[in-house]
Amino acid sequence: MKRKIDFFQVTAAFLCGSVFFSGIALAQTKGSISVSPSKLRFLVQGTDRSSSDGQFANNGVAVPESLQYKGTTYVPIRLAANLIETPVYWDGETRSVWIGEAEVRIVNGAGAVIGEAKLSEQEGGVHVHLTASQLSPGKHGLHLHEKNFENNDFKTAGGHYNPTGKKHGHNNPEGHHAGDFANLEAGADGTAHAEFVIEGMTLEKGKENSVWGRSLLVHATEDDGKTDPSGNSGDRVAGGNIR
Repeated sequence: MKRKIDFFQVTAAFLCGSVFFSGIALAQTKGSISVSPSKLRFLVQGTDRSSSDGQFANNGVAVPESLQYKGTTYVPIRLAANLIETPVYWDGETRSVWIGEAEVRIVNGAGAVIGEAKLSEQEGGVHVHLTASQLSPGKHGLHLHEKNFENNDFKTAGGHYNPTGKKHGHNNPEGHHAGDFANLEAGADGTAHAEFVIEGMTLEKGKENSVWGRSLLVHATEDDGKTDPSGNSGDRVAGGNIR
């Protein structure tokens, strides 16, 4: 009996299967697995999206758009994502593939994971859904900083992201840093949730206004919205690198 499979099921299978591509390629360089490239025809919602030569430009490097191994055909996950117009992100440190949303781990000063931030592209900027735990109850300053921090030392993240040279704080009549956000408020149990948009930014790597290579940092106390350079919000107690 034939079973009807909808477009989203096909998409999920397509993407999941393609994760294996990089492992095949790596094994091939070691000579332990023999594979043969083959040209495929790609149709997405009835539209032919096939290439002319069976090659895919993977970050500027031409690679086969498919590999066959033990009766199964694999495609690069980035190609699959491009075909269905869904962004895909790779985190080499955690060896994670993110589809549709990028995930940022929020850690404390000891390096323990205490939350996460999920980032997605939307019109006008980058939408952020952040959750955290183990914070002291009350309000905490929350900012986008210039760069990634190193070895859980939040001081290495530089200052607030401020490409236009503004002063700090939403209450500043001259305008605020691009990396200034509303306070993150933790409940009595130390958990906090926030949703906001990093206006004018993008998840596209390589662009001047990209969030990649920057970090989200949580401060010990409330941001007063006006005091340079960080709203008198105290030490940096938690953060996440947008890699």
